[in-house]
Formats: sequence, C-alpha cells, structure tokens
Amino acid sequence: MSQSTLPSTLKAYSVLPDNRSPLERALELALSEALFSIDHPYPELLDAQKTPKESIATLASEKQVPIWDTEDTEQVKRNLAGNSWKIRQLSGTKAGISLALKSFEFLSEIKPWYQQSPMREPYSLDIIAWEKGNKPVNVANAKKLMAYIEDTKSERDNIELSLMFGVETTLGLMGARAPSTNVKEAEASGDLWPMPKASMSLSVSAAIPPAITVQPLNLLAVVPVIKGYGRLSLAAVADHYSFTISQVNAKAILE
Repeated sequence: MSQSTLPSTLKAYSVLPDNRSPLERALELALSEALFSIDHPYPELLDAQKTPKESIATLASEKQVPIWDTEDTEQVKRNLAGNSWKIRQLSGTKAGISLALKSFEFLSEIKPWYQQSPMREPYSLDIIAWEKGNKPVNVANAKKLMAYIEDTKSERDNIELSLMFGVETTLGLMGARAPSTNVKEAEASGDLWPMPKASMSLSVSAAIPPAITVQPLNLLAVVPVIKGYGRLSLAAVADHYSFTISQVNAKAILE
C-alpha cells in the first residue's frame, strides 16, 4: 500500500459540516488523496525565473507590475515579475529602491541626506546607478528606471538619480629621452546629445626610465545619451617603468 501524500492538516480539516456521515468523510478523504497523488503539471509556473517565456507577461499582470515594456530583455521581465511583491513590501526603504534598480539589471549606491557631505535637506536621496556590464546609458531605460523609483519611494523622499556609464579612452606610451612626466586629474563636461559617441584621448611620452602616474579622469554628461564605451589600454616597451593608472569615471545626471 502506497504512503499517503495528503498533508496532515487536510487529514484533520474537513469542508463538510459537523453532521457529516462517516461515508461522506471517507469519500472526502479518498478524493483528496487522489488529487494529491497527481504530480503538478506545471511545477514552475509561478516561478518568474523558471516559468515558460510565454507566461512571463501573464505572471507580471497577476502580480501588478507597475512598469512593463515589451521591448525589455527576457531577464529584465523575469526580474520585474519575480521581485514585484517584495518591492511593494519594501516600498519607501533603501532596500526597496535597490531591489527596483536590480530588477532592471542596475547596481546602485544610495546615500540618504544624513550620509552626504555636506548634509542636504531631510529626505533627500542621492542614487548612483550603473547597468551591469558597463553598458551605455539608454534613454528609455533611464526613464523607466525613474518611473519605477517614483512608484517605490516614499512620498516625502526627494530623489536625485545619477547614472554611471562608460566612455571610450585611449592611453599611449612611447619611449624617448625626456624628463619625468606626471599626468594629473582632468575634468571635462559636455552634452552628449545628439552625438552617437563621445571620446577622449590621452597620450604620454616618457624618457628612460621615468615613473609615470596617471590620475583619475572624470567626465560629466547630461542624458539623453545614445552610446558610450569604457576601455583603458596600456602598452610599454622599455624596462623598469613604474605605472599607476586610476580608473576612468563618467556620470550622467537625469534632469
């Protein structure tokens, strides 16, 4: 005789009235046993990460996802459907906003007013977000991101969203007789619209064998931005060179 698959709670609980007969109760248990002995035909139907692609939109509708775009990637759609209820539970908190950003494949740093220097007005939040893979800023994604944050944040919160993105840079080193060279911090700002690309080149020529230090390169742009890439290449021929290369940062502020 096979072991019963009926949950223990259903063995004690009955939908029948108190004046039920033993036969009625036996039939109820037998039918329940028959139903629970059947394997679930769609065990992953309600799992947003595993449900069939065709069911994602229906699952998102059932969970009342506030922001939905058919042009989004499949992974973003699964994230939105899977995180929707959790984000609602965390609405008005840093964790909720961070999870909303992760749903769109964005990582983030969130600083409330009391952690900013100088301290800003109460309930001001400074959010720095960047898409996984150092992808360029997409105007449509930025707008959807801001709309989802508005739906998630507290009514009293004042959000400033800054998007980090990549830019194309080149760094060349050539050997020649020259004094030591230091390249210090440089800043540049510009409006990257409607240009499809923004690029900056930095070339350093050095003597035998000086130390070369390259400090951070910061760029500021105003979205919408079409395209940008980040890459830092370094090549040297002479021996005993000492190089210090800091990262290249770029930030777009959504206005």
